[in-house]
Amino acid sequence: MTMKVTKYEIDMLDVKAADAFLIHFFNDEDSYEYVVLIDGGNYDDGKTIAEFIRNNYGQHYIDLAICTHCDKDHYGGLIYLLEQQRDNGDDNLEIQEIWVDDPANHVELGKIKWYRKQETLEVEARSVFDLGDANLMELIDGLVADKKIKYFEPFADANDYSEESYIYSKWSGLITIIGPTVDYYSDLVPDFRNDLQKKDYETDENEESSVELTEGQVYSKTLEDAGDDPSTHNQSSVIVKFIPDDDNVFLFMGDAGRDAIDNMSEENIDSIQNVYWMKVPHHGSKYNIDNDMINHIHPEVAYISTEKYGHYLSKAVVNALKKAGADVYSTNVNGSMCHHHKTITHAGYSTANPL
Repeated sequence: MTMKVTKYEIDMLDVKAADAFLIHFFNDEDSYEYVVLIDGGNYDDGKTIAEFIRNNYGQHYIDLAICTHCDKDHYGGLIYLLEQQRDNGDDNLEIQEIWVDDPANHVELGKIKWYRKQETLEVEARSVFDLGDANLMELIDGLVADKKIKYFEPFADANDYSEESYIYSKWSGLITIIGPTVDYYSDLVPDFRNDLQKKDYETDENEESSVELTEGQVYSKTLEDAGDDPSTHNQSSVIVKFIPDDDNVFLFMGDAGRDAIDNMSEENIDSIQNVYWMKVPHHGSKYNIDNDMINHIHPEVAYISTEKYGHYLSKAVVNALKKAGADVYSTNVNGSMCHHHKTITHAGYSTANPL
């Protein structure tokens, strides 16, 4: 497929402390319009996504949906959209292709206690995608069986494996997965249900948020002392790059943290140095981005999908990004936002204000 993309926009929907991003772009070769969804917010946000696409895009379906990881504020809305697709509901967007890593494919008997049957173990592994009576992976299975959707597992090293389920060459170069690797994801899966180390993501609004700048490098003691996110759910996040033909790099981090970065290849770590645009991980939490990450990634523009300071969002994160030279935008101040290049502004939108 020949693709040249110079006309595009990134839409960040205001879904509070959740994630729902749309990459909307056009192929210069044939003017074909594409819609890519990265995460679907919570269940009710699925309707918000459907309404937004109908009201703002010429194309009323989704070419590709990506679920970064198994937290309901990322996959909940995808369950809604897949149910609509299964039932041919009013909000059916006919998702053509979906990428999500399936924990059932990466667990083995003997690595997780108490299980004697592989089948039982796989059902339990998939339970991280339960929502009420629905399960994301089971919905996908049904749609694949009915030939209504294509399904792939996104991994940074997919090309090193022969499994057909890892192949996604259609999007190569434009949309690239740089994390996780198959081995790293497989190491995390056994602890997906382990909540013993769950962090309190609430932040004291009065905490120290000052940031120093020395020889172009930012330093925040609050970020230095925070420590990395122990959630294996979050560290397993699919990390995505969108690179249109103006060579600007758009980096979507999911809820990944330091450990996820440390387990990327050196080549992929190098590829996210001095990016143009970054989706800040985990709603601006101080546990998911540190001084070294900010100095390395060094975005010109940073978007944060969040609800309010103190609930994930840390002033230390915002101040460090700003001190590093980034324009920082957040849904808790601006609501839904659009970063557009050679596309028209959505009706009702005005210029967003950086934090």
